Amino acid sequence: MSISVTSGKVSSLGYIILLTQDIDAWREFGSDVLGLMLNSEISNAEQLFFRMDNHPSRLIVKHHDSNKLAAIGWECSGKESYEAVITAIETTGAKVKRGNESAAAERGVTEYAGSKDPDGNPFEVFHTRTGLRDNFQSPLDIDKFVTGKLGMGHAVIPAPKVTVTEAFYKNVLGFGASDNLTLPSPTAGMPDMNIRFFHANNPRHHSLALFNWPNPLGLVHLLLEVSSVDEVGTCLDRIHAGNYPLMATLGRHCNDNMLSFYVIGPGGFAIEYGCDGLKIDSDNYQTTVSTRADVWGHDYMSPVPA
Repeated sequence: MSISVTSGKVSSLGYIILLTQDIDAWREFGSDVLGLMLNSEISNAEQLFFRMDNHPSRLIVKHHDSNKLAAIGWECSGKESYEAVITAIETTGAKVKRGNESAAAERGVTEYAGSKDPDGNPFEVFHTRTGLRDNFQSPLDIDKFVTGKLGMGHAVIPAPKVTVTEAFYKNVLGFGASDNLTLPSPTAGMPDMNIRFFHANNPRHHSLALFNWPNPLGLVHLLLEVSSVDEVGTCLDRIHAGNYPLMATLGRHCNDNMLSFYVIGPGGFAIEYGCDGLKIDSDNYQTTVSTRADVWGHDYMSPVPA
């Protein structure tokens, strides 16, 4: 696969689309536990559109016969950057499928196109949000989610071909490297865990991370960031009250300073819920190399941290 540096850059994580066997469980979990606003104008029995801010949706959940990641939507700053990224993807030999007008309207974007990275992870690139509204209201009165130019949050995806896939995201989609973390494997027969973190063209420490182990769901975890530790704590109370299993207890990460916990939602999807994420100068940031994940806490109940 030939990889060339793109003249376009991905600006932020725009949206994520999940497929689920239990749409009703997600309706409750998304609104009553995570505090996302259900966009009732476009949601129905088969698909849910959750809002975090003025965008018409950030998390899209669709009923399916399996639980898996359908797509990660990466926002480009405009039409020119979008076309440059598509050209760069096609240069690598990867297939690109441009979405139709109806599917673009469903996502609340002007144009989008889908492809897969070298590890087979599905993603989309898009430009120019449509349907923006300033009437976001969390059903749990959450003050706000940390989005805006920082994007939706971050996503960690499986990448056993981690070196090749890293080159794809850096050279084709324009990501910058933030941190390279290696931890001893807790599982016999598996390689040491290597998580590589990347920032898009915004101040969030990382919008993407690649984890060198496979994952049957196609998504290791998704971060949602709120504005205070009290919001994190009250969500944790809701998690306990609803008997949702934790993937990791409350703790603080070393590399991005995030104070968070991880919950396993419907279908096995892991959600990191946190605050205090590190902001960086994405144009001048010096990549770090780490061998320690946490300042404190984050006692993992599962062999797949991030």
